[in-house]
Amino acid sequence: MNTTLKTSYNLSLLSILIGLSAIIGWYFHLSTLYTFLSHGASMKFNTAFTILLLGVSIALGVRNKPAIAGIIGTFIIVFCLMTLAEYLYETDLHIDQLLVIDDLTDSQNEPPGRMSLFTTISIFVITLGMGLTQLKKYFIAQIVTAIGLLVTYISFVGVLFNISGLFSFGPYSAIALPTALSLISASAAVLLSSADKGWLSEMATKHSAAITTRYSLLYFFLSLPIFIGLFLLMLTKAQLPAELAIVVLIVGFATLTLPFAFILLRKLNRSDEKSLGLTEELKIRSQQLYDNNEELSRKNRELDSLIHIISHDLKTPIAALKGSLSILERKLAGQLQEKDLQLLAIPQRSVKRLNETIVHLNELIKNQEVESGNFEDVDLCLLVNEVILELHNFIQETGAAINIDIVDCEVSFDRIHLHSIMQNLITNALKFRHPLRPPVIEVSAKKIKGGIEIKVADNGLGIPEQQKEHLFSKYMRFHEQIEGTGVGLHLIKQIIEDHGGSIDAVSEEGQGTIFTVTLRSK
Repeated sequence: MNTTLKTSYNLSLLSILIGLSAIIGWYFHLSTLYTFLSHGASMKFNTAFTILLLGVSIALGVRNKPAIAGIIGTFIIVFCLMTLAEYLYETDLHIDQLLVIDDLTDSQNEPPGRMSLFTTISIFVITLGMGLTQLKKYFIAQIVTAIGLLVTYISFVGVLFNISGLFSFGPYSAIALPTALSLISASAAVLLSSADKGWLSEMATKHSAAITTRYSLLYFFLSLPIFIGLFLLMLTKAQLPAELAIVVLIVGFATLTLPFAFILLRKLNRSDEKSLGLTEELKIRSQQLYDNNEELSRKNRELDSLIHIISHDLKTPIAALKGSLSILERKLAGQLQEKDLQLLAIPQRSVKRLNETIVHLNELIKNQEVESGNFEDVDLCLLVNEVILELHNFIQETGAAINIDIVDCEVSFDRIHLHSIMQNLITNALKFRHPLRPPVIEVSAKKIKGGIEIKVADNGLGIPEQQKEHLFSKYMRFHEQIEGTGVGLHLIKQIIEDHGGSIDAVSEEGQGTIFTVTLRSK
């Protein structure tokens, strides 16, 4: 629980304590507990009991018990409405002295035991604000509760200095000091319980303006009673003219406000100095980051150039070596025995493997250079058919059957990358076929929320259980008898994840593999 919620909880406990004290006062005839400094007004038993329930409801709301808090709040609302109905229709609904008989109130002046009209409306407004807060209607809840706080604060000042116009608004409407204090604490507790929401969130931040506003409001609410008290003291005790008393008070409070203003000014200056310091530091760090990025970009360009040079310079001697081995094999075909000719297969396989490595290296460079985010609407079914057409010879050579189940699967994606993904998956399914059965490849796709799910399933060799976790690692190979570099799956996983998608595989050794690709549309 953060500091604001703790303060809210403590204020609700204060309301509970005041209500409980008044209840004890009524039961044990201790009138001081419910008439303290109230100039004849008293905190009725119904008022004390309702405020006790209001404090409990707020405390339960702060402690994340909204259901129980809501039930108690509903009871308070109903009770206030019934009391208002008694005043409005001048009737007795027999709710005023249910638990305690009020034998102190003069029935000729007001109904015994009944909450005052002002108190009833104030409790209703604060409870309504609490209910709206629990319903997460923070903006209107805070407005309603702030009105309740302001009205009860004004009545508190009126009771404190016996200004009847501020706490008594006609028959049955006077409010007692304990009631005013408890309602102030309750309304403040409701406001603080949602201080990080609604329009109050602007005042709850750690920004200097918000801190200044909080201090200013606190200063206003604390200084106002002192201002009024001193003004009345000058009028009654010193018997100064009202005009002179006002001038003296204004000058005096202006003088007393200077230290407060100086403290706030110093806090604002320190905050601004800190902000300026952080801004300068951010500029320095930004420049450092920019310089580091430039250096990294330069090194990456140099590395790419080096890789291009290496791959390009290797192609010529590899092609020459491959051609020489082929010529040598043809010339020696009639001179050597079959087992001797098999020795030439070793360097030929090595040359082929080296050539494939260079090809994949070029693919890796191309994948890094193609700008990500070049999205377009791609017909997946048409693209898969293009890949199958490109692999026609390989498919015929292996006797593979490719079944396509794609209906209305247009996806917004980078076409070059999507082509690379599908080509790699289908090629792998053909390459890692089972030697005892012709390959059967199922390519399917369906739309899902936010994108498309593609499955490529085969009946090939599968992946050994102990090696599944390394499936997408670079240069990992699981079937040594099949030529390859172990780069393809790593590349397409990188492409898919760079585009916000994912790839997963389910495989059983000797039975086949299912690759599931999830692509997110932009």
